[in-house]
Amino acid sequence: MQEYVTMFGLALLSVPLAATLALLLVSQAFCRLQADPGWRLVRPGLGYWTALWLSLALAILIGWVWLFVGSSRSDGATQMQIAWWLAFLFACGAAFSALRIVRLHRLSLRWRGETVRWRGAGDLPMRKLRTLTTHPFGYASAAFADGARVRIDLAALNAAELVEKLEDVNGLAREERVPEH
Repeated sequence: MQEYVTMFGLALLSVPLAATLALLLVSQAFCRLQADPGWRLVRPGLGYWTALWLSLALAILIGWVWLFVGSSRSDGATQMQIAWWLAFLFACGAAFSALRIVRLHRLSLRWRGETVRWRGAGDLPMRKLRTLTTHPFGYASAAFADGARVRIDLAALNAAELVEKLEDVNGLAREERVPEH
């Protein structure tokens, strides 16, 4: 280890990395998505998995350089401070991606025909949709007549198709888009 490496810096860097690995284990052990024949599933797509694995790999690589390699240049101390912050931020990004993946797995949002289902709600007819609001932070909120609410992560795989289906069934489709049914 390099002389500038402190236990506090090492511990602070390892917290988001440990959180990422714990979230992945929880996701795989307890929140596995079950494929139901005939149901379309909203699940983490390639973007979430790419963000997770690339952020994790960069955090580990930069952290390893910070921990064991260091820099022999005249501004090496500054470079290693920047390297620590980069490793920390990439580790936080990996933890954030893992959290989003776990949330999508736990929600288990799916639909078939004109029925939608998610964990915590039974089968709900799409025609009972009361409001559908798209938010600028990348999700849509759907509220149903019986009070059930769901947040749909628009970056997830099949989420856009679900929102389009909800719009089509309830006559909310924009004029420039022709309904599919």
